[in-house]
Amino acid sequence: MFKRFNSFNMGRTVGLSLVAATIFLTGCTEESRNKIFRQADNVLGGNYRISYIDQGSVVKTWTIRDGKVTSGKDDKGQVLGYYYFWSQETGYVQTPIERTIIEELKL
Repeated sequence: MFKRFNSFNMGRTVGLSLVAATIFLTGCTEESRNKIFRQADNVLGGNYRISYIDQGSVVKTWTIRDGKVTSGKDDKGQVLGYYYFWSQETGYVQTPIERTIIEELKL
């Protein structure tokens, strides 16, 4: 009733899975691969403190727990000039890259 797996079968299954994943990823465009990896990074996430700076002073600070700070690109691959993220304090936030400091929090 139950099928037994020995180490050869498990190794073969893992090997075939890696080959299939490699074929899938090589068939994607670079942007598609980046989107897939960004989605994986969203699951793993990190803890950050984001500060918005204006005229040399901190204007606003946000905290991210187990999340991600990312920047967007247009259809031509040009950086849009801002970071976006979800904070604990206010939800969705978008800040200009040139006025933003990102610190990783070690908890």
